[in-house]
Amino acid sequence: MREPPATAIVPCNGQPGRRLPVFIGLCLVLATVFSLPAIARALDGAGLQELVQLARAGAPQLALRRMDAEQPAADQDLVQWTAWEQERLQILASQGLDASLIDRVKRLPAGVDARFHRQALSLKADAQLRTGQAQDARATVRTLLWSHATEADKRSLARWRRLVVRSYLLEAKIEDARLALLRYRQDFGNEDPQWRWLSARVMLQGGHADSAVRLLQQDETPQGRFLRYAAQLKASPQQAAEVEKLALGQAQQAATPQLQSAFWGLAARAAGQAGQPRRQIEYLEHALALPFDQELMHGVLVLDADQLWDAWLQQGKRIGNREQKLLGNDEDWYFPATEAVEKDPLRARVLFAVLSEFGSDVRHRSLAHEYLVGMLDDLPGAKRLVRRLYLESRHFADVDRLPPVIRYRLIDEALEAGELNTASRLMDGLAEPPAGADRFAWNLRRARVAIFTGKVDAGVKILEQQLAAPAADRAPENTDRLLQVVFDLQTLQAHRQALQLFTALLDKPLEPQQRRELLFWMADSLQALEQYEQAAYLYLKSATLTDVTAMDPWAQTARYHAAQALVEAGLLEDARQIYTSLLHATRDASRKAVLQNEIQRLYLVAGVKQKGS
Repeated sequence: MREPPATAIVPCNGQPGRRLPVFIGLCLVLATVFSLPAIARALDGAGLQELVQLARAGAPQLALRRMDAEQPAADQDLVQWTAWEQERLQILASQGLDASLIDRVKRLPAGVDARFHRQALSLKADAQLRTGQAQDARATVRTLLWSHATEADKRSLARWRRLVVRSYLLEAKIEDARLALLRYRQDFGNEDPQWRWLSARVMLQGGHADSAVRLLQQDETPQGRFLRYAAQLKASPQQAAEVEKLALGQAQQAATPQLQSAFWGLAARAAGQAGQPRRQIEYLEHALALPFDQELMHGVLVLDADQLWDAWLQQGKRIGNREQKLLGNDEDWYFPATEAVEKDPLRARVLFAVLSEFGSDVRHRSLAHEYLVGMLDDLPGAKRLVRRLYLESRHFADVDRLPPVIRYRLIDEALEAGELNTASRLMDGLAEPPAGADRFAWNLRRARVAIFTGKVDAGVKILEQQLAAPAADRAPENTDRLLQVVFDLQTLQAHRQALQLFTALLDKPLEPQQRRELLFWMADSLQALEQYEQAAYLYLKSATLTDVTAMDPWAQTARYHAAQALVEAGLLEDARQIYTSLLHATRDASRKAVLQNEIQRLYLVAGVKQKGS
């Protein structure tokens, strides 16, 4: 079953087991009192640094989740909250979680430190540019310039002014960008390489490639070289072979993947212009397997999945014309492709791409996709390359065009990366499991993805279909597996839907202990819905289902929860009797102390009620 929540406990012997509602007094009442709040209080600057290191060590999502739980409240300690928030924003920026970053900065509390406010707004403006919100980015920069210009240093002011130029470039407002650069040069000079790069981009987008070449003639930075080579190719197409050679050399030695992809992409463009389609394909395969620097390439170099698809298909048609292969005659393409897999992999990929697009039937096209992806897996960065080819291409804008064999693979990768919305889109309409896969497990996965992407009713419908399946499809172990997804509903506070499924499960053949557990989980949902009398009834039914006098650990926990529900229902005497029965059933001193405190509290509550009446 599911794992213990923060207030539940495993048995005192420390043995691990499935999630059982062991009586809260067994081991953890005092531990619960001191654990989480004490940990939160203990997390000072050193604790924050541990989370920062955790993010840098490759677990940023875990670090962010712990920050959610442990960051001090702003209204209680604004200084500490600010220290945590500063690191949180840096993690969000480094992970490209721009929407979350923008939202956090929009909700900054009043009274934050001016220096932090400047940093936060600067990060927000960058994030807005990355997400295409040029006007919003300029509005953020205006706030920075109006509210923080007097205390900001020259470097920050220059950066904000460059943000304005970048926003105009994003909207292709070349004249506005040019005028903003002129003012920037008047205020900050032209020694800054950032100014040169922005100026070159404005010149390139404005059709002045020769001017960009001259401006960058002495710039030997990787960014400067990239822009200079791009300008050279645009100004002098006849130099394509030379630019290809220069860009190739930079691609092979660039320090970052983003710069590598930019140079590979530029080399591909140059090779295409130089009439070298095979090399163009090779370079595109390298470029698309790496992360992009969208800022550097924007308006200078277009690099996308469709360029590779088009290059494959055009080269395939050349081969077809040269070797007299007919589109639609699949054998003309399939056998030469399989023969080339070892000898000439690039040729094989080209032929399989043609077959995947123009194969005579669905089965042949699907097989070609399977071969193509299998070959791409041998290339560095294959996972990113395949995702781009199938998720960012006009060829597959309609997800129904994706072959199931590719969809299943991409679904698994999306789930592995936590990209539930992508997984949901890919699963839509794909009711059948992959070949050889367990149908029950596949449907549970569909239900879980639907639930966690907000399609709760769709997820519940899938689960109901599973419950309505023939008895042969409902192996005993599948009950626990299905319950895991129902617990997801409870986690998301969809208690009415969870109760609907629990009730349907109760009508199925169950072991006595399974039935006890179901009653307990149903009571949990009723308690959350503030239906306290019904919750108390089911907790007690869970405790006494197999023996009306039972006081095993399960029964003790169910009775304890029943007493809590009875208190909420105002049935204090019933609650007192249950607490008393538990007091008589235990010999543990700490548990006795907890129960005595509960009983004493009931007397106090009852006394207050009597005075009030």
